[in-house]
Amino acid sequence: MRRSSVALFLILILLIATPTPGGSAERKLPAAVPAKSAARVPVILTTDCGADMDDQWTLVQLAIAPEIELRGVVTTHAPTLAAPAAETSARVVREALAHMPPGSVRPPVFAGSDVPLPAKTRPLSNAGVSFIFEQSRTFSPKRRLAVLVTGAATDVASALLVDETLAERIEIIAMGFEKWPAGGDSWNVKNDPAAWQVILASNVPVTIGDAGVTRRDLTLTRAQARALFSEQGKAGQYLIDVFEAWLKKEAELCRRVTGRADAWPIWDQVVIAHLLNLTRAERHQRPLLRDDLRFVHPPANAKPGKTVNWITAIDSCRLWKHFTTNLERVRNLSDARR
Repeated sequence: MRRSSVALFLILILLIATPTPGGSAERKLPAAVPAKSAARVPVILTTDCGADMDDQWTLVQLAIAPEIELRGVVTTHAPTLAAPAAETSARVVREALAHMPPGSVRPPVFAGSDVPLPAKTRPLSNAGVSFIFEQSRTFSPKRRLAVLVTGAATDVASALLVDETLAERIEIIAMGFEKWPAGGDSWNVKNDPAAWQVILASNVPVTIGDAGVTRRDLTLTRAQARALFSEQGKAGQYLIDVFEAWLKKEAELCRRVTGRADAWPIWDQVVIAHLLNLTRAERHQRPLLRDDLRFVHPPANAKPGKTVNWITAIDSCRLWKHFTTNLERVRNLSDARR
């Protein structure tokens, strides 16, 4: 254990000392959002797992976090996923879970929609939508089910369209949009703008981590990823492998996004950071979304109305420490059972 503690300390020093592309290595976070309960947080993950590599990392960390109760995974569509897209994504989810140590959480997986909403008023029924409804039944405005949106928001929007009272039982924590206050997006929101128009027009509480803050605070290099996970057994090697496979496949994209071919943002980890109280955020009057993905903000003299919680900073060092510590914990528990 002493050797593991020393190794983890050295990893954190590396992360702090090595500036991430496009941003400084250390920054003071602004005022904190309210702390969540110490009880395990019940969540559903909606994901386009397989379209990028960040979804696999997010899934694994959710499954091992003792503070989080991962009740299930709903997969969705993306243009780079082979048809049927949601089932293709579900297979990648199952593959990622198979690399977890024996005895780890194995949440149920449901294929959601293979296509975007046909219109803002036309929901799409599927097993994923039904699962969201089923899990939300025992929740209320005082105790909400967290629905994490790390892909197209089609299934969450469909559920809200079918039953508006769902907005009283869930909260949405999402990775999406390019920046505040403009909006814009190149992936998650772009893959179903109508779904986000539904969500922003609804009464459901919404927290968003955008591409700007995740690019700045969650970018890792190949060397940093290896330092984090090279001693974390089968699961750690799987995380390194999917990261390095992405760097090899998308070297030019990585260079355009981060300025380096060996670095990439682990975008979706922002939702876990928020669940763990490792983010800071600002509250704004909630905008509507135009078809071109730009925000329409309320007039300055408008009466206070619905709001959106916009993440402005992420404590990445503590987030990665949480990830490695719990990978080691789960691996040790697995070894002890043998």
